Amino acid sequence: MKNMNWLSPAYYKEFHCKADKCRNSCCSNWRIPVSKAEYYRLITIECSEDLNRRIQNTFIMPETVTDSCYRYISFNWQGICPLQEKGLCNLHREKGEKYLPEVCRLYPRSLKQINDIGIASCSSSCERVVEMLLEADSLKIGEAAISEEAKIFYAIEEEDIRRMMVFDDILKRNDEDLCDKIAKICRIINKDEFEKDYEAAEDPLIVTVNLLSRFIDSNAILDEVISTVISRYKDDVKQFKIDSEAFEENYPDWMPFFERVINNSLIYECFPFVDKNADQTKVYKGLCAAYGLLWLVCIAGTVEDRSKERLVDVVASLFHLIDHTSFYYNISCIIDNTAVMLKL
Repeated sequence: MKNMNWLSPAYYKEFHCKADKCRNSCCSNWRIPVSKAEYYRLITIECSEDLNRRIQNTFIMPETVTDSCYRYISFNWQGICPLQEKGLCNLHREKGEKYLPEVCRLYPRSLKQINDIGIASCSSSCERVVEMLLEADSLKIGEAAISEEAKIFYAIEEEDIRRMMVFDDILKRNDEDLCDKIAKICRIINKDEFEKDYEAAEDPLIVTVNLLSRFIDSNAILDEVISTVISRYKDDVKQFKIDSEAFEENYPDWMPFFERVINNSLIYECFPFVDKNADQTKVYKGLCAAYGLLWLVCIAGTVEDRSKERLVDVVASLFHLIDHTSFYYNISCIIDNTAVMLKL
């Protein structure tokens, strides 16, 4: 796309799919939509007999059929895409990247155009992206040359763009605690309501556990962690404190890592204006919830396995939920007092 400035995290141009090296492939147990045009292109493609057989068994019809979601990619008995073999895509191998459905070709990348500015980012639901965030010193945003065209378009007020940049700057500051930074962002969005929620008397652990329990059946790793959270902390605050201290000791750089992960998600979502029809005065609730849930799942999810790989897998499983649903807006419909989660 000509005459458009692209902004993106520094890691964006360095990202490469791990393919068969990925522990939790996006080709497994993900409900991937395919457009009407892509569907008919794929089922009529000239290819080998084996690939054609796989393609014919790849798609299922969604409950609601639209041009953009005309079919879903199904799963075989192993829970993986029928086109996949030993962690690699047969369609990609035989025909090349350009023949892949758009979602498969772009994931975890997101290309959005906001007025005349392009935002190129990657989702924190991707294992490799989280690894890069863990390895990075900071989440640097700069101009980039992107050959792709934008896929999502927003026409917004200049104030919204300014807010996005302000939030990015706040999260990058080194002189404040992460919770203080999030609280500062929340006060910019809706100071009065945030202060009221933050001063609520509810126990932050109970609030966070109850909210997390609402997300059962999200994905296999997150379900496993939710089970651990409920059995371990639902009636035992002392155990949570013990596990929290052990987590901080084992991952001494957890706070800057959390900052990069949360900020990366906000950039991916173009927070706070993902959905201009939503009530933006309540969007701070989703940000507080993202922090609270991240803290809780990382503590519970690494109790038995303190490796960096396990931490990456747990974080990616949570952002599978956060980055691929209307999380930041839906939270305000589920719960009122997420602000107390900053006290965890």
